[in-house]
Amino acid sequence: MRPRRVWLCLLGLIPAVAVAQPPASAPPAGPESVADRLRALEESNRKQAEELERLRTRLPDAPPDPDPAAAPNEGISRIDSPSPVPDYTEGLFAPFAPPPGYPDGAAKPKGRYPLRASFGPGFRLESDDERFQLQIHYESQIESRVWAQDNQLPANSGFFLPRQRIFFNGHITKPIEYELSINRGVNNINILNAYLNFHFDDRLEVRVGRFFTPLTYDQFAVSNYWLLTPERSLFTTNLSLNRQIGAMAWGYLLDKRLDYAVGVFNGGRNSFESQNNGVDVVGYVNARPFQESGTLRFARFLNVGTSVAYGRQDQNPSPATLRIGAGSPDTNTPSIATVPFLIFNPGTVERGDRVIGSVHTAYFYNSLSVIGEWQYGYGGYASAANPNEVRVPFGGFFVAAGYFLTGEHVERRTRVKPLRSLVPVDKDDERGFGAWELAGRVSQLTAGESVFTGGFANPALWSNKATTVELGLNWYLNEYTKISTFWLHGEFGSPVQYRPGDFQKSTDLFWTRCQLYF
Repeated sequence: MRPRRVWLCLLGLIPAVAVAQPPASAPPAGPESVADRLRALEESNRKQAEELERLRTRLPDAPPDPDPAAAPNEGISRIDSPSPVPDYTEGLFAPFAPPPGYPDGAAKPKGRYPLRASFGPGFRLESDDERFQLQIHYESQIESRVWAQDNQLPANSGFFLPRQRIFFNGHITKPIEYELSINRGVNNINILNAYLNFHFDDRLEVRVGRFFTPLTYDQFAVSNYWLLTPERSLFTTNLSLNRQIGAMAWGYLLDKRLDYAVGVFNGGRNSFESQNNGVDVVGYVNARPFQESGTLRFARFLNVGTSVAYGRQDQNPSPATLRIGAGSPDTNTPSIATVPFLIFNPGTVERGDRVIGSVHTAYFYNSLSVIGEWQYGYGGYASAANPNEVRVPFGGFFVAAGYFLTGEHVERRTRVKPLRSLVPVDKDDERGFGAWELAGRVSQLTAGESVFTGGFANPALWSNKATTVELGLNWYLNEYTKISTFWLHGEFGSPVQYRPGDFQKSTDLFWTRCQLYF
């Protein structure tokens, strides 16, 4: 018998034994008196046994017998000896006793919902009524970069992991959506996105947290998984605001022929925390004027729009290096996989007004994708040698195009399901060689001469202009796997240093990237 049961039995026997023992001065009891007392003792023991059994069915199993050599309190359950430590589990674990209203402990406590699981795309857990949902997505990019110029510093040839990300998103009741995503950074792990989105109506949604600012089409409207080329344009990767913490109102109007976004953000490019007292105001609008047209069906997926951001800055420049072959402005020193063409002098800061904007058009028809954007802006800079604000203008553009040789049709840049997958996802999919897309892009970024005359960069080492031409092939093995092979040719406005004492006017990169996203 377990120790707890022994003690309960003994506690039950003590009153009965006390009754059974006659006082020392009393005369011996007769036979009838002894028999009566034995029957009373048996009845008391029976009741104690019933009470013990009732308690046993209400309580969890007792812990194993404590080790005699253990400390005095080890092995004692919280039921036997209440702990002074508060319980912060908030119902995450099974309660010690059935909740009120469920005396038998078998009924489902209020507020718990059974889940069903599925895949495609991503792993999904959701309640039967679909009011609660969790999706898990994963992105992995593994690439090879081979620069034609040997012995560059810091640019190296080799294998790289540009993105390793895991996403958790869904909704807690349908109108309240969320996302938390984790990103592999430079020698660290950091938060990529973390936001809540209040989605009561498609015409007006509100998002708060850290996420992409609504600036430039190739950043806000196209996820990196579905880009025509491995990375975004020169202007966007070097100067756009990327992800920031802020609040944004956005939605779709006019039967979803127009989408818009307007928000306020901390201001620092790709920032996690505010670096100055001001905030940036960012706005974006995109229209598809012929989306519902019956006569101009070839123009249904023509997009036109603009975006702009304004704010005042007083912070270190980010990035401090303008590069080609870059993914995002997330480091102040050149990545070992990219070639710098302009590095700001030490002591340079962003100070004063900043404007960044773009005008875009995007056209999709059958197997064809064409995207073009004109980009502009300026920023104020200062330094210890020149403390007064000096305005440096920026300009850029890109034109990108892609065509599916295997006949897949697109209406925007999104997930592509090949007509014939090399590795079918569904058992009924037709097997073939996957989807093949021929793609190319011309991109340019220019900074004003004031970046040199103001003393913010050294014209003997760097150039204020870079142009890239990219040609390649995207191969979609199935809807989750993509392999891109590209040649990138870069031209600089003047020779730039590629290692101490040596200069180059152009550079070439042979680029292969394998991507998994589900």
